[in-house]
Amino acid sequence: MNPSEIAIERITEKNYHKFDDMVAWRINGVESSQEEKRINRDKDFSEALQQLRQEGFYGYGALVEGRYVAWITIIHTPKLGKWQGGVIYVDEIWTAPEYRRRGIAYQLMQKAFEVQTLTNAVRVRLYTDNVPAQRLYEKCGLKVTNHAVFMESE
Repeated sequence: MNPSEIAIERITEKNYHKFDDMVAWRINGVESSQEEKRINRDKDFSEALQQLRQEGFYGYGALVEGRYVAWITIIHTPKLGKWQGGVIYVDEIWTAPEYRRRGIAYQLMQKAFEVQTLTNAVRVRLYTDNVPAQRLYEKCGLKVTNHAVFMESE
């Protein structure tokens, strides 16, 4: 796949229904039918759009042949002291299985670095236990700096 065949777009109110189609694809393991996509276009996404408008939150999708096949969500977190300017966290990155290893995730990761520049953040960070994905992140210039335990509430 030629990189020029991939458009990286910020997720907005205008294109959110296509992003939601892709989330359903990830959850269900199969792409939605054209009829399901048509119905989805008319859904009320008010709650999701409110989240999308949060300051410091960025979502991008990779558009191929009129549909999203990958996404990245990025969060800018302000910090104090030596980290003044904040940190960019890659919250989530996903590519449809049939589109992996084509450079799409790499292009999405470049958006994290663009947001770093835009916000004057001092670092881009992410947490992963996906060993194959670590090669991508290293190719993008990230390196393992620590080993941590991932914890979250239920």
